[in-house]
Amino acid sequence: MLPVFQAYNGKNPGVIRNTYDSATGLLLLIRQGARLIGSYDSVVAFGQRRALVVWQRILFPDGGSIRLDNAPATDPSGYAGPADKVDFHTWTLLKGVVLSTLLSVGSELQFSGEGDLVQALRQSTQQGVSRAGDQLTSRNLQVQPTITIRPAAPVRLLVHQDLVLRPSQEDL
Repeated sequence: MLPVFQAYNGKNPGVIRNTYDSATGLLLLIRQGARLIGSYDSVVAFGQRRALVVWQRILFPDGGSIRLDNAPATDPSGYAGPADKVDFHTWTLLKGVVLSTLLSVGSELQFSGEGDLVQALRQSTQQGVSRAGDQLTSRNLQVQPTITIRPAAPVRLLVHQDLVLRPSQEDL
């Protein structure tokens, strides 16, 4: 288990406790203080709740390192990508819809005895306001969700290749 050292921003998550082999639980594989270097995909689809994170390298406390070739990050249950807080920006979308509706309703109001010029101005304004409201709503629909992984959130590294780990200087 590799809890996130810093908030999810693609910078230097780290190992906060020793990691042992899963077969016996006795062989120290990755010493506490090692750092994982990774990257994340900033393109987030609407409805997505997990960050797509891959690890490229482990930096060991003794100065050594090992390349990982984009090993995926998982949550503690093994699901791809860590999940924590997601902001779908619903309030922004609702504000845009309400504003668009209010503008459209305001331009739809008619008064008896309007002249032709006033009607033409009102209709032109109505069309312009309607287009602006549609564009505002469309733009708000394009806002990607914001996924935040807080510090100390547990994240696992799914190794999909053989790793040759050398003993640290302290083990010799």
